[in-house]
Amino acid sequence: MKNKILLTVLCLLLVTITGIAQTGREKNRSAILYEPVKKGAEIQENNASLANTIPALSRMKTPARVNNATKLTVAIPEEKKQEQQFFIMNTPLLDKSILANINSNPSATADYCTAPSVNQGCCNYYITDMVANKGEWYGAPDNLFTNETDARNYYLSLKPRTPFYLPYTESTVRAGGGWYYSNGNGHGSVDYSKEASAYGNGIDPTFAIHAAANGKVVSKGWNDLFGNYLILEHNAPNGTVYRTGYFHIRDGFDHDLQMAKNVKVTSGKATERDSLYVLYANKPNPSKQQWGTNSQKIKVNVGDNVSAGQHVAFAGNTGFGGAGWGLNNNGDPYNVNTANNHLHYMLWIKSPVANSNIQWLEVDPYGVYAILDDNNRDCLQPGVNKGFKRFFAPHYPSFHYVPLEYVAGEFGYFPGTGMSLRSISVHKAGNNYYASGSFQYGLSPQWYCRINMNSEQYQQFFNEYSAKGFTPKHIYVCKDNNGNPLFTATWRKLEANENTVSYHNMDDAAWNAAWKKHVDGEKKSCKEHLRYEWNGVTRHAAVFSNINKGFYHYHSMDLSAMQKKFDEMAKAGFMPSDLRAEEIGSKTTFSGTWVPTTKEYVALGELSPDAYQSKFDEMAGKGFQLERVMAYNNSTKFIAIWYK
Repeated sequence: MKNKILLTVLCLLLVTITGIAQTGREKNRSAILYEPVKKGAEIQENNASLANTIPALSRMKTPARVNNATKLTVAIPEEKKQEQQFFIMNTPLLDKSILANINSNPSATADYCTAPSVNQGCCNYYITDMVANKGEWYGAPDNLFTNETDARNYYLSLKPRTPFYLPYTESTVRAGGGWYYSNGNGHGSVDYSKEASAYGNGIDPTFAIHAAANGKVVSKGWNDLFGNYLILEHNAPNGTVYRTGYFHIRDGFDHDLQMAKNVKVTSGKATERDSLYVLYANKPNPSKQQWGTNSQKIKVNVGDNVSAGQHVAFAGNTGFGGAGWGLNNNGDPYNVNTANNHLHYMLWIKSPVANSNIQWLEVDPYGVYAILDDNNRDCLQPGVNKGFKRFFAPHYPSFHYVPLEYVAGEFGYFPGTGMSLRSISVHKAGNNYYASGSFQYGLSPQWYCRINMNSEQYQQFFNEYSAKGFTPKHIYVCKDNNGNPLFTATWRKLEANENTVSYHNMDDAAWNAAWKKHVDGEKKSCKEHLRYEWNGVTRHAAVFSNINKGFYHYHSMDLSAMQKKFDEMAKAGFMPSDLRAEEIGSKTTFSGTWVPTTKEYVALGELSPDAYQSKFDEMAGKGFQLERVMAYNNSTKFIAIWYK
């Protein structure tokens, strides 16, 4: 195959779509997921008198603890050792100014964002697994651990083995109560509600609840304390099993009102929550703002498989653990606009002790394990807590325009769930750094990545990884605030009998000589090539490989030339393996590498961030996976390739 290099000057609007078939695949959004630190409206909930008010089937005496705490000592699994071998935490390479947000909390440089106390005891719940048709106990850590040290050591060993996402998408929803109530009593969960400014007369206080992870519905029903509830089971690729619980949710106005009227009062006291809840349910002219509508029902059934992000329910206040805590002694809501509407969300992991009376053990999805208040609310942010692992993903597996500190601060999250890095690029908006890229399943677990390296660091890691049989796969360059190049690269394992030659910081003459030697002379392929500017001089980085199945490479094209070349390559049976925008001086030009077409593909450029998001959603829904993405023009435009 004849290999060409075109030296012209040009920009881009690539649109080629081949053979797209519609599927029912859920959208995999490419957006940021870090938690806003603004607090939500006040949620009234307390377990101080739960012993007197929880029905017998919802609570039991504390089960016998495990006497030999060494049973819970967790060694580093072999798979974790492999992860540590092949993916790299990049935080040490980031400029200190980039880490400012990560370290904004005074205690963020310590092992824990805020002083934790793991071994709390809240409530033990007996819930029927309706798939397996058996009852199981869900409990707090003090059911298994006799002291804080043993509990803390076990929880420090936990990390998410399947991705979890926030159970909502509305921008006004905030986290309230965490591992503890504000009075210090155990909570073992997270309460979500809208911020106070989002409520008002006639405004429905509910919000859509989304499945936190891929899984199956194992329990659904009504409990006088929980109200309507939903339990999902999530099986990680490595066999770890989790469950998530969604409580106080709505299931239709008529149903919820009747169930509330039927609540059995067991406290025997008119001022207890169960009594007040029944009184509230029997008030004349019940408010649909407070109780919801008949259309707001649980959207899934027992046995259903659900996808992460799937809309499964609506937040509510059902059960005396919902509205009940927000009622005065007359049975009226303290806040008529919210009536204590919130989502009580819980995460459990299967008990590490097979013969324990507790089958499911509570986990803090934020990894904070402390009272949540205004002094430590930023501990909910990704990358802040250096101790316990956060179970909520810092962003989606495919992401764009995410502040770099959130990507770097939780860089091991997706590799820990079994994914590998497909591609990553770093770009700037003003003086701020952002990242775009994709983690995916089904890729080789053997890879390395380093972010924002200077030239010396890039050479250092290139030498280290080359000695281990790795070669650069993708290379991107952005500039530091002094105009110096910063390299972001991923490395792949060399193929059998493959050898490569790599360069960086070549001027035009050196680049032309390298092309002539390796392509024209040795018939190697050019796997990677990029142009960047340093001190007013155009520089090149490139990777040549002896494995050559045919390719074309063109660079320095404007938009019309790129579009023309793109169409020409498509007609000739070649698909893009790399498309990029390169900013040299005041000009933005484009380059591309094409290889023989072996799969369906979509390539698009000149996309705004919103247009990119829209196109990403469309492509994901049609079964395409992101191959490469980069931003340019001060991060206002994106260019990307999808394969299927």
